[in-house]
Amino acid sequence: MKMSHSMQSDSAGPVWGLILGVILMMVGIGIGIYVRSSEPGGSLDESLAMSAVTAGALLAVYASREIRRSHR
Repeated sequence: MKMSHSMQSDSAGPVWGLILGVILMMVGIGIGIYVRSSEPGGSLDESLAMSAVTAGALLAVYASREIRRSHR
């Protein structure tokens, strides 16, 4: 068995997915706050913010599910 195979972590992928999902949700919330605080916001900005939050939430939930499943 190669040494590199024994040093690999099975949960590294889902952990990065969880981190990326949380970052994506924070970016979406930031865009949403920016749209609300600016003068007339376009519907494209609001839908971009909502899409980023939704994609981040789905990614975080899926990654956390994979983390829980791998520990069983």
